[in-house]
Amino acid sequence: MVMRVPKKGEIWYVDPNPTKGHELRSPHYFIVVSDELLNQALGTAICCPISTGGNAARSQNITVVLDGSSTESGKVTGVILCHQVRALGLKERQAKYATKAEDYLIDEVIMKLVDLIDPQ
Repeated sequence: MVMRVPKKGEIWYVDPNPTKGHELRSPHYFIVVSDELLNQALGTAICCPISTGGNAARSQNITVVLDGSSTESGKVTGVILCHQVRALGLKERQAKYATKAEDYLIDEVIMKLVDLIDPQ
């Protein structure tokens, strides 16, 4: 169970179910993109899932690669699916902290999210 407020750039293992349609289902790692103060105020964290698949998303240039050098532990790898961003109650979903991403990686994710919302 989450014992503290999630921080931007942290990676948590979460079961996002229930889901519908093309939403990513089953337990996955998620990276937190929202600030700790907002997470505390809302009781949720804005997150993007991490997948080892995501070929369609990769071809649309809406992912960020997460390799072994991108995190403190080096154990979480895959692609961050920026188009699958969602708010999650990590405590209620009994999420487990995994690691923290490097600052440059979370910056890249946020830039990709901005591009998705406001392409120019």
